[in-house]
Amino acid sequence: MFYDFSFTIPANTLQKTPYEKDINLTHGVIHRLEIGFPAGPRHMVHVAIRQGLHQIWPTNSDGSFNSDNYTIVINEYHDMTVEPFILTLQGWSPGTTYAHTIEFRFGILPMIILKPEETFLQAFKALLKRLRI
Repeated sequence: MFYDFSFTIPANTLQKTPYEKDINLTHGVIHRLEIGFPAGPRHMVHVAIRQGLHQIWPTNSDGSFNSDNYTIVINEYHDMTVEPFILTLQGWSPGTTYAHTIEFRFGILPMIILKPEETFLQAFKALLKRLRI
């Protein structure tokens, strides 16, 4: 499954008061993330992704992604198997004159596809427990 979100950051949004948007995903593992910057932001538009109070991307909490006419592609393994399946997009754009729309795409697959051996082991352990072995 792929999810696509357009995230429009208002002009001259400060980092200390970033624009935020909660996005709802689904149960599974995020295996791919794409962040598409159109032509025009001149590296002045910054974004980060949080889960609750924890910044997930970029990994360093004081970092952010910014670019111009470029799509950042990240092959990842981020477990989203515990509710809530909500991430928060954050963006800021100090000194900009126009709003900028950044595209976020998330690839999510079920755990059984990415780690079939774990699912099998869990099922096998459950069977042994039921059989009291």
